[in-house]
Amino acid sequence: MSTVNSSSCTEKLQVLLQWFEENKITFNQEAIEVVEHKPTKRSSNIVSPEGFGIVARRNLQHEEPLVVIPKTAIISAATSALANIFYDEGLAGSLALCIAVMYEMSLGKQSPWYGYLQSLPENADIPVLWDAQARKWLDGTDVAKWLERDDASLRDDFKSLQKLVADYPRIFVSQNDIDWNSFTCFLNATSLVSSRAFSVDIFRGNSMVPFADIFNHKTAGENVHVESEEMVCPMCGEAFGCEHMEALEAMDVENESELNEDDDDDDEENNHGHEHRIDKYFKDCKDCNDCEEDYEDVESGSEEEEEEEFGEELPLLIDSNGVSIEEDNMDEVQQQDLDDEQYEEVESSDEEDEEEQDGEDKWLDTLDMVVFKSCKANSEVFNTYGEHGSAYLLHRYGFCDSQNPFESASLDLEMVFQAIAIANSETRASQVEELVSKYRDLFVDFHRAKSHDEEEEEEDEQEDEEEEQDVDGGNRDGINDKDQDGDVEMSEDDSDSDSDSEDNNSMPSFSIDAPGHPDVNLVALLVLGLADDSVFEQLLHSEDLFRQYFPLMRRFWLAFQEKLDAGASVAASLREANKVTTVKKSSAALVCRVAVALAEKRLESLGEDSAKLGIKPADPLQGQRWENAKQLRSNERKILQHFIKAYKKFLVKLSG
Repeated sequence: MSTVNSSSCTEKLQVLLQWFEENKITFNQEAIEVVEHKPTKRSSNIVSPEGFGIVARRNLQHEEPLVVIPKTAIISAATSALANIFYDEGLAGSLALCIAVMYEMSLGKQSPWYGYLQSLPENADIPVLWDAQARKWLDGTDVAKWLERDDASLRDDFKSLQKLVADYPRIFVSQNDIDWNSFTCFLNATSLVSSRAFSVDIFRGNSMVPFADIFNHKTAGENVHVESEEMVCPMCGEAFGCEHMEALEAMDVENESELNEDDDDDDEENNHGHEHRIDKYFKDCKDCNDCEEDYEDVESGSEEEEEEEFGEELPLLIDSNGVSIEEDNMDEVQQQDLDDEQYEEVESSDEEDEEEQDGEDKWLDTLDMVVFKSCKANSEVFNTYGEHGSAYLLHRYGFCDSQNPFESASLDLEMVFQAIAIANSETRASQVEELVSKYRDLFVDFHRAKSHDEEEEEEDEQEDEEEEQDVDGGNRDGINDKDQDGDVEMSEDDSDSDSDSEDNNSMPSFSIDAPGHPDVNLVALLVLGLADDSVFEQLLHSEDLFRQYFPLMRRFWLAFQEKLDAGASVAASLREANKVTTVKKSSAALVCRVAVALAEKRLESLGEDSAKLGIKPADPLQGQRWENAKQLRSNERKILQHFIKAYKKFLVKLSG
């Protein structure tokens, strides 16, 4: 990574601030200030040491608006100059965004986003850019496993890019430090997208959001949230006055009106002497042929009305000189109209410009940065990149914290199957593997951070929705009927929705989570894998039973963990959890025993830090990487050790 001297950084900031003004990105300059970043003890949470930060000029209050960013100022694949090419070539997600960013960079000062792009560093020092020596420091950690996947995935993405460059050589021209044939150049752009992109809305998806990416991250200590209108038109991205949405709404109103009219119509002539069964989208009767004839008549009539309304297209009349007679006859009238209009335009142009500007601003779709937690004057103002452990933060953004309440250490799924095989049988392990593959949605869609009450409430809501859908005949077109209007809070975490799309078919993963518990999906799977044969056989052959069982096991273990964390005894925690569903004491003990064995094996894979890390390098960049690797190893080790110690105590009491 190149270093930038102070004067150069100051110049970049001035260009950036001017670009903000030109693109209607506004911020409360009385409340906050954009400053050049100066290394501190918390410098590990800065994506780039050459970057900027936000400092409070005064005390900031809860829900105070700080920044307004028009969506027209962001860079997204869906709205970029290459959008049509992406559509034709079937490219989307982070790869498309990366290409869009590279393309704008290649334009240099000709790019509408030059003022923003010139402020970015060459790259973000995420582990995918680390050399072989630095990667060895990560051996045994979650990041090391993810890098193996990344290397193959990025090579595939680069091949896709090379094909695109070959197919559109006049578009993808190497210039302004962008070399389309350089893998290093591609990785640099990828690192910027990985470390800075936000999920904006359902149309734009993963996007580069100027100004929002200046706020640095602080785990569980953010001061601001990004709010955005997520439910925009999926066809054009408009949030207000979209012709697509208006057409759909009008169609819905028309269909509903027609349904009501059909329901109220008791005319015997239309009924043909019997009751009609009406389909919402096909208005003829399903019981007789007469209705089909009526439908054809109506359809024919509507076509005639349409012709009368719009008229037939008449042939253009041409005189002997080849001039349109209609155009020639209209010339004098049009000239007089133009003279009148020009006088009126000169008189009212200023007033119209002002009204037009006010109208545009009124309907401008924006992202808003609002104070989430108060901040004292002269303190740095932080955002959050999501509730993630150190491995995720280092892998995605290039830093990790020493204190992280969302810490976790993953367990390989194959390791879990092996543990079930040892505790039960190879056959049982194979059957469990098949069930995991079959019911993958039960594992992937559950967020570990939900409490027992939140999980129970969510399932009750889901049951209510399913009952409503049963009454209404199902949720037509697969659209959720819940109100999806209004602002939603966004974080950089949300950008995973499309950036990780390549993993949508992979098997779920499990983990040991802070403050020291197995994630509830892991526990539910272990209860299943270690269950009595009679119970397992029922679940194996009944989808309904399995889908009822899994949420119950999750809720059981959540209740058990919450009571333990609150200081209750193991016996009291088990009694409370058994209010959800009954799990024998011996079964809970067996689950704890296998979970401890898994954690011990995971801890062993980390190895000794002294052997893996060696001596800290003198080179500043390598030294920072070494520090991050050391912190990651320490964080994973602590959570595994804490879990093993605590659950061994639980195991003694459960076995007594």
